[in-house]
Amino acid sequence: MSGLPKVGLIVTGGTIDSVGKDRLDLAWYIEAGKRLQEGELLGMLPELKDIAQVSEMPFRRMPSHALLDKDWLELLRAIHSIFDADEASGIVITHGTNTLEETAYFLNLTLKTEKPVVIVGSMRPSSALSADGYLNVVNAVRVAADPNSRGRGALVVMNDTIFSGRDVTKNATYRVEAFQSRDLGPLGFADADGKVIYYHHPARKHTIHSEFDVRHLHALPRVDIVISYIGADGAMIEAAANAGAKGIVSAATGAGRPTPAEDAAFDKAYREKGVLMCLASRVAAGRVVRSPGLAQRGFVASDNLQPWKARLLLSLALTQTDNAGEIQRMFDTY
Repeated sequence: MSGLPKVGLIVTGGTIDSVGKDRLDLAWYIEAGKRLQEGELLGMLPELKDIAQVSEMPFRRMPSHALLDKDWLELLRAIHSIFDADEASGIVITHGTNTLEETAYFLNLTLKTEKPVVIVGSMRPSSALSADGYLNVVNAVRVAADPNSRGRGALVVMNDTIFSGRDVTKNATYRVEAFQSRDLGPLGFADADGKVIYYHHPARKHTIHSEFDVRHLHALPRVDIVISYIGADGAMIEAAANAGAKGIVSAATGAGRPTPAEDAAFDKAYREKGVLMCLASRVAAGRVVRSPGLAQRGFVASDNLQPWKARLLLSLALTQTDNAGEIQRMFDTY
């Protein structure tokens, strides 16, 4: 119907359009090497015609664990092109769940629009018994079409639940309830009666209020992650610095504690090559804080961002400055 909102659908791939060898192939479907054809996912959802005018927009499909920074930047430009041409009032992006939360946070930080952008995936392939992707897409379109979704940043819709792209993370390898916001909870729900219900607004800055405009870039500064464990030495830190990393995120123990050998290697990389260090934690939830000693050594602290999201924010921050104090302000802001 012409009075319905226009929603663009960008299909990037992942479990949601994968096809297994049979309906109980819930684990090894990637090895089958089959995908739904272009337009087939949309064609399987005639229910959408009563929710929005949905048009599939061209973009390449690939496994989410194969994405590179340049893919993010091209996706960002594609989204803006759709909005600039007034082809849609909201966009839904299907995405593999392996790195879905990273793409969502990237868009949350870099989009220059208040229009809804919703990332959606599935935990079961399209061919599975009780495949979850079809309803996830319907709910994502509902969210993208809802005027109340404007101005809330990049959103993730999974399992009837609406999450902020900043806070959401994948907590299970196969369960349909895998996505959660462990510290902060969801923003709302795409509920069983067809309504989109919000209970919260994101408090951290995003999208049009973000200082990161990277649409003109074709690459981002290299930032690596080094995980800490009993007996970890400085080899991985030295290797990252030698490979050209401009920053390193320490996925440290507890509330952010690398080993003594890692500490020495971090200080050497900072002193000799100016590699900026961000202290995060391998723990599932909670903040990492910047002590006076860390500030003196040029470290920044990740707040409650997981190491892979801290890597992303640090990379974007390094497009603006290499001043540790200024970058800490960004971590406290976003």
